[in-house]
Amino acid sequence: MLMKKKNNKKKGFVRYFKKTYKQSRVYLLRLLLSAILSIVITVLANLLEVKELTYLNAFLAIGYFSNMIAFGFSNGMNIFVNQNISSKEKVEKYSKIGFELTFAFSLVFTAFLIAFPKFFMETIGGYVPEDYTFYYVMCGYFFLNCLFNYMTDILKELKLMKMNLFATISPLVITIVGFLVIYFAGVYWLTLIAIIYLISTAFGLVYSYIAFLKNNIVKINFLKFDFSKLNLRQWLIIINNFLSELIWEVGYYATSVFLLRTSDAIFNTYSYLEYILDIFNCFLFAFITITSIKISRALGQNQFQEAYRHAKYSIYATLVIWAFYFIGSIILIYPVALGANSEYFDLMFLAIPCYSFIHLFRFITWNFSSYMLRLGGKNTLVLSTEIFSTIFLVTICFITKFLPVNIFLAYFLIVLPDIIVLPIYCIYFKNKKWLANINDDPKSLSNTIKTFIFDFDDTISYNVDWSDYVRHINDFFNEHFSYLNEEERKELLKKYLHKTKLDDDYELIKILMDKEGTAQAWLDYRDSWTELDEGEKNAKHIPNEELNKFVEQAKRLGGRLYIVSNSRIKEIKRFADYHNVDLSIFDDIYINEFKQTKEGKGLYYKKIMEEDELSPKEVMVIGNSYKSDILPAKKLKMKYYKCYEGFTYEEIVG
Repeated sequence: MLMKKKNNKKKGFVRYFKKTYKQSRVYLLRLLLSAILSIVITVLANLLEVKELTYLNAFLAIGYFSNMIAFGFSNGMNIFVNQNISSKEKVEKYSKIGFELTFAFSLVFTAFLIAFPKFFMETIGGYVPEDYTFYYVMCGYFFLNCLFNYMTDILKELKLMKMNLFATISPLVITIVGFLVIYFAGVYWLTLIAIIYLISTAFGLVYSYIAFLKNNIVKINFLKFDFSKLNLRQWLIIINNFLSELIWEVGYYATSVFLLRTSDAIFNTYSYLEYILDIFNCFLFAFITITSIKISRALGQNQFQEAYRHAKYSIYATLVIWAFYFIGSIILIYPVALGANSEYFDLMFLAIPCYSFIHLFRFITWNFSSYMLRLGGKNTLVLSTEIFSTIFLVTICFITKFLPVNIFLAYFLIVLPDIIVLPIYCIYFKNKKWLANINDDPKSLSNTIKTFIFDFDDTISYNVDWSDYVRHINDFFNEHFSYLNEEERKELLKKYLHKTKLDDDYELIKILMDKEGTAQAWLDYRDSWTELDEGEKNAKHIPNEELNKFVEQAKRLGGRLYIVSNSRIKEIKRFADYHNVDLSIFDDIYINEFKQTKEGKGLYYKKIMEEDELSPKEVMVIGNSYKSDILPAKKLKMKYYKCYEGFTYEEIVG
């Protein structure tokens, strides 16, 4: 029986592996084509003079920082987008905010580049051009590249893989065509190459933007900034993800510096292998990218076991891919060594096994850190380990001269941080504390409010013109109190209502009539008036779809929905029938019979809390009147929301 269970697990993984790779084929094709086309571009770029080529590469290295900016913000948005994939409104909101953050950050950095051209061109680049045209064009390229990379990442997170493929490949093809045109034209100038990069990136950005809009009902104005929709916790998730990428980037460069200081031979063999064998990484990144989307979406639906299953299979798949990587590198060891500089031929046979050993740990830590453990929004562990790894790598840069020149020692030191943090990741993975829905913040209203109490008039229904209704009341008053002159009316109103003029509040007038013995006449009059007036007919109301969001939260937390209104039940039903408001979603409707007492609706609030055994912090009152709705809730220390013209679930508990 145990053997059968193991076989079922094995079959389950095989099916999962095949299915996921089938889903990732387009993205894998994108990665492979990008790698191949990038190699072609590199070969064409090498036709430049050495000085110009060096400067172009230096600026493209700065441009690589734009990828990190986009990837940092899109990684943070990946969590929000995919955990809320069923809510188109939220997907649009988070995609938009991520674009705005990328736009703002890249704009600041581009302004910094433009402000100090001599510093970047002469001090860092070591190149003194006749003019700065190339530099300023490349600044524009850097800015557009930040936005372009963010948009392609978002297309990927939305699983629009074919559009992601075209958006990524087409700029590379345009770049290659541009290189060939200027080469055959015999005008191989650095500035023209900069213009080619700018045009190709602009095309990719425009296509990505159109592709995004095409797959969304609402057309988003990306340039209308609205960061205020993010709460503190969401800001922390985004900043943590961005800092993780930034710190990782520093660690990556520190690795290169350490190997360069150790030995030219070790550095050059490492760089050569990075360039040649990185094409194998495409298989890993394609798989774990699709898996991370699956994990995020499972977490967003509170399917924690499903998310854990995806993550566990992702680790198994990573080991399979590494085995493929290791076998492939061993098969290629001789041809790879032949392609290297002849003086590194013997060293390459030592370098490839070391390099493959490094990737065993890199593959798994990459999977854990960037594509799994952070997806529940708890990124502190990942950020901490990235900081530790980077500090370690920077530190060994400073002590390189005290270390023996040994390829095994050098490779061991650069993989040591991964070896140290990997057990920590495994323990954290096994305890499942990372399995969390970002919407399940225990402090958020969506996870503390069980029961909602709504007013009706000017809350669920709103923007009603009551003037016609008040006119009916005034007519009734005049009819039944016609025997009183103006002074006597004022005296009567002052006695019962403490007013000196006719009040618009028909409920107060009703009390006055009751006291004067006309209650039955009043009720008869109200019952005979069955038609909605124009004001009520033109009224707006909260859509059933919006109210159902409150129902879903109440059901999830074991709570209920109520109406506590000053209106009569017949009025509420009449209005609801006319406007198709679904009253069945409410567990009960209470009509306030204590309007003139100090407690008022508070008596019903108390009753609901006592009967449902709720604390004040678990109940929210939503109404338009401070005195009638909000003040009683405030006195009872309940949550409350004062609305004016309608409301949405998002603005109340989002």
